[in-house]
Amino acid sequence: MTSAVSSAWDWLGGVVDLVRLDLVQFFRNRLVVVATLLTSVSMILSFGLGAARMPGFEGSGGNYFAFIFPGILGVGIMFSCTYTIGYAVIVDRQRRTIEDIVLSPLSFAGFVVGRLSGMVLKCALQFLLSMGLALALFDVRVESFPLLVYGMLTQSLAFAGLGILVATFTTEVSFSLLTNVVIVPLTYFCGVFFPVEGFGRLGPVLARLPLSVNIDVLRDAMTGQPSRFITSSLWLSAVYALVAVVGAMAVFRRRVQRG
Repeated sequence: MTSAVSSAWDWLGGVVDLVRLDLVQFFRNRLVVVATLLTSVSMILSFGLGAARMPGFEGSGGNYFAFIFPGILGVGIMFSCTYTIGYAVIVDRQRRTIEDIVLSPLSFAGFVVGRLSGMVLKCALQFLLSMGLALALFDVRVESFPLLVYGMLTQSLAFAGLGILVATFTTEVSFSLLTNVVIVPLTYFCGVFFPVEGFGRLGPVLARLPLSVNIDVLRDAMTGQPSRFITSSLWLSAVYALVAVVGAMAVFRRRVQRG
């Protein structure tokens, strides 16, 4: 029993150390910090200044910016999580850091948990800055903060898991190409700029894609006017996060063991 508790504490300590190191490296590189925050901040300023007076869609909260703001948050989380954690894993592979895991108490799962935890914390910084900017300058309202946090957390885990999965089998060059094939179409077909209902018969299908369900949750948290897809979006967002994390752990472990 004592040995098991000691091993658990060693594992947890290894995860915490990995998260701390990840954050230290992140904040030391100011260019990476700026690049991480740039997408969301620039989109918020652009659409906030240019579209705040435009009429919105039904259920959007009054104006076009109120409708698009949750989508901006979703796109920022998607790009930031996928690319940031993906390149971190690729660098770890190139430096052969991952091979040290085999000989440490951290384990494969601990490494993934540490990387995911660090990514969620970095994503939370971007999320808080974006929310603060929108609340201060463009009169954005939040009806449910718990739902807002839930949407941010599930989306961060889902796309961070995707980043690990892609990075496990790619190089720096092929990673960006393959990632763009996945996330760029999601940006245009997942209700960021207009409701998915506008796609007709494809609407119900598009509404259940990973980015769509998380934007749906974020939009409901802000407007308090749930879409007809919100019930499925709530549990699908958790399912996507769970599948991505478990899948990333399993694939990553198998890849490292094969060398």
